[in-house]
Amino acid sequence: MTEMLASARHQRILDALREREQVRVTSLAAELGVSEMTVRRDLNTLAARGALVKVHGGATLDAAPTSNEPGFVHKLALESGEKQAIAQTAAGLVRPGMSIALNSGTTTYALAAQCTGIKDLTVVTNSPRIAEVFYAAANPSQNIILTGGIRTISDALVGPLSLSALGQLHVDLLFLGVHGMTAEDGFTTPNMLEAQTNQAFIKAAAQQIIVADHTKWGVTGLCQIVPLGQVDALISGHRLDPEAQNILRQSLDSLILA
Repeated sequence: MTEMLASARHQRILDALREREQVRVTSLAAELGVSEMTVRRDLNTLAARGALVKVHGGATLDAAPTSNEPGFVHKLALESGEKQAIAQTAAGLVRPGMSIALNSGTTTYALAAQCTGIKDLTVVTNSPRIAEVFYAAANPSQNIILTGGIRTISDALVGPLSLSALGQLHVDLLFLGVHGMTAEDGFTTPNMLEAQTNQAFIKAAAQQIIVADHTKWGVTGLCQIVPLGQVDALISGHRLDPEAQNILRQSLDSLILA
């Protein structure tokens, strides 16, 4: 594209921001008739100029980018179809008799619903919402372990009690939801205590699998959980940026697109 076309896109993005206060990558791509990758590059350019601030899945004029954390209910409505596809794919990796860990998040919440019928499953989680999914299913062969801790805005239990519990456990599979992921910063979260808890989850698991929809690419939270190459696999949606796919395949043992 020519510079004039890029300038026109930038102006339309800024106009949309002034009108709506916040814009999403997926919506802008449809409105502008370009790829989501092009929109992300436009947002990067405008953010570098100080014209906007990138947030999860899009941009705003005045939010703090790295420490902003939407609540659980707000996030539940975002990319729900893709999260369900990721959850179904992830559930296919779980076998009867396994021990698994699910951190707090809307994608792991979707995964929980897919796992309630699996026999002889032990589930470790720091999410009261996820624990309730399993309790409501009342599968007598399942064992649910809910860590203690202080509850965050995203309904995660964190802090010393959570770290102490996770430090005593060893699970076969960890499914970890994240706030953002980039080549430079790895997998991140806006909350320092959640980062520490997620790191404890990673240490407790024989195999670590990130579950994150495609909008998480290019987003950076305040705290790094782990670099890209220090987990085993990522399950994401098929709309994940092709450039991101190349980077992730070079960094991870496995990239699975649902």
